[in-house]
Amino acid sequence: MEKNNRKFKNLIINRDYQLRYTLFITFTGVCLVGMLGFISYSYLRENYMMLIELSPMTDAAREQLYGEMRDIILYLSIASLSFIAFVALTGLSMSHRVAGPMYHFHRIFSEIKNGNKEARVHLRPTDEFREVAQTFNEMMDDLTKKSPTT
Repeated sequence: MEKNNRKFKNLIINRDYQLRYTLFITFTGVCLVGMLGFISYSYLRENYMMLIELSPMTDAAREQLYGEMRDIILYLSIASLSFIAFVALTGLSMSHRVAGPMYHFHRIFSEIKNGNKEARVHLRPTDEFREVAQTFNEMMDDLTKKSPTT
């Protein structure tokens, strides 16, 4: 059997669950960034406007301050988009650690249902539900010891 190489398409196991989870996490990140961005922009704009209007300065100095304010907003926007991308990728990765074991459990249950009483769950060290897999394997070992072979 060919070993699965680590590819992006292998990251999506249960598309519906993983996309719902990732979208929920991303939406939460977008809301957080939106609220913080609005507060930061309002505060920054108000203080910059007050500083510019009340200070005696040349038009060139005012334009430089407005340019700096636009730069700050640009940098905050880039950092916010980077944060949202990071949150989305983290959400996808975390959902994979749940969806992967569930897919494996489903496959093993089907094997046992079809008569393979030797099938066991083997998860990666980073997967969730390792304790459940261990308990399931112990239960199957106990059942195969107790039941007569057919």
